[in-house]
Amino acid sequence: MVMEYLIKRAAAGADKGPEDRPDWVSDRNASAAAWQCVQDMKREKALYIRRHRTPTDFLVKKNYLIKGSEVAAAIGMNRATLMNTSSYSPHFRQYLDATNADLEEAKNAKLKRVEHPTATGTRKSRKDDLVNLVKELRMENEKLRALAAEPLGEIYEGLPLPIKKKLGIW
Repeated sequence: MVMEYLIKRAAAGADKGPEDRPDWVSDRNASAAAWQCVQDMKREKALYIRRHRTPTDFLVKKNYLIKGSEVAAAIGMNRATLMNTSSYSPHFRQYLDATNADLEEAKNAKLKRVEHPTATGTRKSRKDDLVNLVKELRMENEKLRALAAEPLGEIYEGLPLPIKKKLGIW
């Protein structure tokens, strides 16, 4: 039963591969390898975007964007040939730009979502928010102590001396 399911999924994946390729991709030249390499890199970069959440994680663009030189090095081809001189170069460049735009949009959406967390708690809060909260709570605590100190002082003054000595107040 499980084996049948896996066989069906493998067959569906094998049939689906060439159909969803763009028109400019051909097995006669390096365009198929370049397109497949971009697909693989896109999955890796999307995974990086999902796993990282702070703006400092995205300071280096090579972590979340795909460069033409990366693709050329991965398939063992000259960058200039891949990006400029081949018959499929304009289409590939356009595809790479669209892919990078999608990755950039995913990064911005992730940072926007993290900037304003929906869940509460200290783990999802930003440091500035926590610092302000602690300051407010300390001020409130001081006010409550001042309010409580006056009645306690009157109570301590009204206690007889032997009780003060036993409590260690005197």
